[in-house]
Amino acid sequence: MGKTFFQRASLMSRDRVRKCVTCHLVFAIAGALIVASTVRAAVGDLYEADFSSGNIFKFTPAGAKTTFATGLSSPAGLAFDSAGNLFVTNDSGNSITRITLSGRKSTFATGLNLPYGLAFDPSGNLYEADEGSGSIFEFTPTGARSTFAAGLNSPAGLAFDASGNLFVGNFTAGRIDKITPTGIRTTFATGLSFPDGLNFNSSGNLLECDSGSGNVFSFTPAGTRTTFAGGFVQNSGVVADAAGNTYVTQNAAGNITKISTGGVRTIFATGLANPQYMALEPASSSVLGNISTRSFVQTGDNVMIGGFIIQGTGPKKVILRAIGPELMRPPYNIPNFLADPTLELHDGTGALIASNNNWQTTIIGGIITHDQVQDIMNSGHPPTQPSESAIIGTLQPGNYTAIVRGVNDTTGVALVEVYDLN
Repeated sequence: MGKTFFQRASLMSRDRVRKCVTCHLVFAIAGALIVASTVRAAVGDLYEADFSSGNIFKFTPAGAKTTFATGLSSPAGLAFDSAGNLFVTNDSGNSITRITLSGRKSTFATGLNLPYGLAFDPSGNLYEADEGSGSIFEFTPTGARSTFAAGLNSPAGLAFDASGNLFVGNFTAGRIDKITPTGIRTTFATGLSFPDGLNFNSSGNLLECDSGSGNVFSFTPAGTRTTFAGGFVQNSGVVADAAGNTYVTQNAAGNITKISTGGVRTIFATGLANPQYMALEPASSSVLGNISTRSFVQTGDNVMIGGFIIQGTGPKKVILRAIGPELMRPPYNIPNFLADPTLELHDGTGALIASNNNWQTTIIGGIITHDQVQDIMNSGHPPTQPSESAIIGTLQPGNYTAIVRGVNDTTGVALVEVYDLN
């Protein structure tokens, strides 16, 4: 059973269109966008951290609900990075999980103390409200951690304004602090009752879930406070979409309330288990999550070949993957998978410019000039099995070919994929 408002108040701190071919698949990559026919999500989809069930639920603007992720440890805070990866705090697991657009989970940080709110600054660094230690930790995109602020009172909600100032709700002190990019901290608002989730709306006003009073307060940049909405019970998270609709979670009632631009209040979702914070799918992640082709890899001329094109005038950073053993698991359940796939990348002239066999061992040569293992891990798309292959490359406009073979002329079903990393 996850912690409700009352438990928190008494604790001062808290414990992926594929087609099967044996020849060519054409991928188009134009500008900063991977163009193909399968789109993972639409801008405006709402994600909710379901604390007690350990799930992340996704809702379309119309309210259709699907399960995005399971098996988390008391998920609370949510934040999207610019690439569309979703970061989640595991409050009881004292960790942060990163989830890619295709739903792959990886551990981003451990050793925390009751982590709750999350927010990204304009430079792409992740900030985490560490309630148990009273600190705000900053993480670079590679996961390097430093202390941004300390001495806070059960910090919970986090939100950045357009100028890069971080706003922090001190849950047990009834206060919101403002911290400049250089770390100067001032008191922004006092006299609150267990301030919880924070978020900015499209007007630049800060919305605060005042969980003790059941209100949602709105603050102008100057700090002038008004009551945006009231009458909630144990409201935890708040988020506003680009159209001006506002969503509020009530953890005890297990629902999400939607407030329209005209102030009309409706129940958007019910049947949740202690819902905490929410996040909206950002515009930058409303493109294709991945493009791929699956086929039976044979030998000789019957290997798998995938062609793709980089269009435009600038370079494009991509990751290519050859996947085999993972296909034996759900949702694929393919018994005759290729056990040990190798991957080659050729340019438009047919020249070999990169190769890999087992992604945890880099083959230096061509466009690969340094060890890529950490880069592959940081991309959010590392293969799940050591025998699978991956290559990261920053490629100039032109035609490219990815070739997948089996080690020692072995055969089986494999998948070749290209992800846009910009």
